[in-house]
Amino acid sequence: MPPLGYDDGFLGTALPFPTFDMTICAPLKNAAGNEIKYTHFSVFLNKDRKLPLFTAVNIKGEAYSAPTRAGNEPWEFSDQVENKYQLDGGFYSHDENTFDRGHIVRRVDPCWGGQEISNQAEADTFHWVNCTPQHKKLNQRGGIWYQLEQHIIEKGVKNKIADIAVFAGPVLDQNDWDFEKLYQNAAVQIPNVFWKVIVWEKTDGKLYGVGFMMSQWEFIKNKLKEPVVPEAAPRPRLADDYFENLVFSDHKTYQVSIATIEKATGITFNWDNVSFPYTAKTFKAIRAVPLRNVYRFESVHNAKVKLLRALLTVSDEAVKKELKAQKPLSKAAVKRVVNRGEGYLLKRYEFKNITL
Repeated sequence: MPPLGYDDGFLGTALPFPTFDMTICAPLKNAAGNEIKYTHFSVFLNKDRKLPLFTAVNIKGEAYSAPTRAGNEPWEFSDQVENKYQLDGGFYSHDENTFDRGHIVRRVDPCWGGQEISNQAEADTFHWVNCTPQHKKLNQRGGIWYQLEQHIIEKGVKNKIADIAVFAGPVLDQNDWDFEKLYQNAAVQIPNVFWKVIVWEKTDGKLYGVGFMMSQWEFIKNKLKEPVVPEAAPRPRLADDYFENLVFSDHKTYQVSIATIEKATGITFNWDNVSFPYTAKTFKAIRAVPLRNVYRFESVHNAKVKLLRALLTVSDEAVKKELKAQKPLSKAAVKRVVNRGEGYLLKRYEFKNITL
């Protein structure tokens, strides 16, 4: 069965791709258009930067089925677009050990459905069209940035585990600085800020969307070359000063308005059927309180599903009581998971100040 790509009817109400400049995207090799389709997600690839402009993925909240990561999964070229449009492993093997191969669609996000489909979805995420240079320190190996999706799956709808659609990508600013070394005799501009927009349906039957951003500028600036510009020419904006003096601190995740993401990316989320709860012109750092007892999200989801089927309602207290029958992960076990880069599989934080 061919890959199906992102489903715009997944949430029960039409949620099409946002509007963007198609001319900057890599064309498909054997078909018309620019949408690179994989199992449960799609990618649009910036042909000049050789990085994803954005991705769109359907995530089924109650149906994660990704296995533990083996750690030696092969990254591959996509056969849907020409190799010349893809930044491949040759760059990462000559980057002075600076960057991780950063998934934009996370490995586990599209892993739902039957086991064969889930396995295919996981393999599909390991294509260069879904990869962006991310510093190894970014987001504490699967911390707050990646837990936002699970938070909305759990908390976005009262008495329900929500399905969500996630749109994400790097901010590909024309003034991004180049990596200090050439690759294949060409400069490689490195994105400094990443964004995501999460959309879900509440019990009122309406769609809601929230946006987040995160910066890696402080981690990578010493590995980049400041552009040389004529004295009379204006200097390019610094990468941590994108939004008219709204400066992000590294290692933190911020909730921002959708308008802020639109201004930074040139992508327009012109969804008339989606409400955006957070509209402030400023941004706010996400406050996450570390939990004393850490469980896998799979355990939390299973506890909630059991309660929903029996009681048709779920409270935090009932979930905690249900989880008490299970033993929380030890500190050593948590450390092992995080060191594998899979901290996003664990419920490690309680978020206190997200506007949903």
